Amino acid sequence: MRNFYKVVVVMVVVTILIVLYVPGADDYVELTFQQYLGRAAR
Repeated sequence: MRNFYKVVVVMVVVTILIVLYVPGADDYVELTFQQYLGRAAR
């Protein structure tokens, strides 16, 4: 279970770094999260 949490933390940090340093990546990340949240809300 600890490995799961470590992977989640790493993915969040990588996502933050990508959004900060890659132009246009924030739009892609936002669309991806909206798709997942839309599925979860159904």
